[in-house]
Amino acid sequence: MAEERRLPDEVARFIADHITSVEQLEILLLLRGAPDDEWTARGICEALRTSEQSVIRRLADLEASGLVTSRPGSKVLVYRYAPATPSLDEGVAQLSAAYTELRYKVLESIFSNPISDLHVYAEGFRFRKDRDG
Repeated sequence: MAEERRLPDEVARFIADHITSVEQLEILLLLRGAPDDEWTARGICEALRTSEQSVIRRLADLEASGLVTSRPGSKVLVYRYAPATPSLDEGVAQLSAAYTELRYKVLESIFSNPISDLHVYAEGFRFRKDRDG
């Protein structure tokens, strides 16, 4: 019987410190896959088939973590992969490799992350201006 592989501790720490959802991970890896390209939230939304408002929130989190940068485009913000430090870049590289080799362990780590649970819980209480009432 083969021994089950563990998620490396540094990857688990990186997830705990920087990743709050699978969607955020997918956005980060999409941008990392084309580091010289600039993406709009709409472009990411179309590539990943997800909500544009959700993408905007995830991009803000990634930017606050120093993993992506934004700049004003012709009409909207554009984003690109640009880790603020070499250690962040290395952390993303290790995360990407782990996601390829141990996808279920990465997902398990994201879903067991207390920060992730807190974000999901808080989302339920977020007041939105676009609601009637």
